[in-house]
Amino acid sequence: MTIDVGSIEEFPEGRALVVMAGRTEVGIVRWSGAVYAISAICTHQGGPLCQGVLAARLTAGRPGEMLIDDAAPVIACPWHGWEFDVASGEAIWDPTVRIRTFPVRVANGRVMVETETRRGR
Repeated sequence: MTIDVGSIEEFPEGRALVVMAGRTEVGIVRWSGAVYAISAICTHQGGPLCQGVLAARLTAGRPGEMLIDDAAPVIACPWHGWEFDVASGEAIWDPTVRIRTFPVRVANGRVMVETETRRGR
């Protein structure tokens, strides 16, 4: 089922905003022109994931080097710091652990979330 969760202007760039998509709490994230829809609940212990820090992913090309990947947003749960890739839902430390992600698109300035199709957990 596709659900209209609001106007794209209601979702500030660089933040996760929780909305109800039917009976599901979904975090809508705008990042560098892209829109993502993720579970608002952390898979670890049910923490309020979307109240955590949203930032660019840090990577390293070699020891002692840190690179910022602005194209890859990561969200950290405020309870225990578990970090997840916003696009894939994979935990940064273990790709077998994930949060649920939802297909999302913008149509006529409205954010549309598909809640029946599952990606991730």
